[in-house]
Amino acid sequence: MRISRRALFFLAVALVFLLMIPPTPPEFRWLNLSMAGLALFWATLLGIEDLTNRRQDSDLRNDEGPPDPPWAH
Repeated sequence: MRISRRALFFLAVALVFLLMIPPTPPEFRWLNLSMAGLALFWATLLGIEDLTNRRQDSDLRNDEGPPDPPWAH
């Protein structure tokens, strides 16, 4: 199983926001936490999308191929 680059990007962004919590002033730490949560949200959704697209792609490979266009007959 391979994770897409988009999902990895958002995981890295979330990690950066979480690592920036200690040097952030206390009144702005909520911003780091909310942005890390948002990045994790997108990483999760993109990972799920990637998994479902791969499953659909493998199902399409098992078919006979794409249908012929109407003008091919």
